[in-house]
Amino acid sequence: MRVLVVESDRHSADRAIADLRAAGHEVARCHESGAPAFPCNALCDGGSCPLDSGSGVDVLLDYRARPHPRPTPFEDGVSCALRHQIPVVVAGAPALNPFDQWTTAVAADDSVVDACERAATAPIESLAAVALAKVRQLLSNEPAVADVADVTVTRNAGTLQAIVLLPECADELDAALAVGVAGAIRTRDRWTPRVDVCVSRLPSAVGRDFRRYSADRRP
Repeated sequence: MRVLVVESDRHSADRAIADLRAAGHEVARCHESGAPAFPCNALCDGGSCPLDSGSGVDVLLDYRARPHPRPTPFEDGVSCALRHQIPVVVAGAPALNPFDQWTTAVAADDSVVDACERAATAPIESLAAVALAKVRQLLSNEPAVADVADVTVTRNAGTLQAIVLLPECADELDAALAVGVAGAIRTRDRWTPRVDVCVSRLPSAVGRDFRRYSADRRP
């Protein structure tokens, strides 16, 4: 798992970073240790944004050293991650969290690693909503099927995985649905390198291979 770590104050996330690395996870930063809040790594000569890398980011951890109702300059990466549909975990002092509306999980100091692991694979409701809207549009001639269709979207190792669930009586529109769902997700997430889509019939919604369509990130 690749974790983008930001912090409200310099070095407040040091322990969390050590715990993540000890658990075998990769840590990426918006600002190198000791560097000023501006510019971020993406704007430095020879630098790059972790969100733009080929491996992407699975989850963002924001470690807040103190309650504060507004983001500090060192927390600018949270906004970037949210635009990329990356789940956000807040740890440390979560009171007055300015990102509360968009926070996937809040972690105590002894559960930062577990919280990040859970958040990284949690369903992404915003992407599932646009995908389901596309499914219902494509199934407009089968309203009974459209009403019970469902979509879940999760992130796994830098890939978005969407599962479209249909009743067994649904017509064979798997290819069209998969392409449509991948395209709908791509309208909201242009950065993740790959979107994989599986169309499955209820009740057997597990065990089908993911079908890859032309939903790779364009350079």
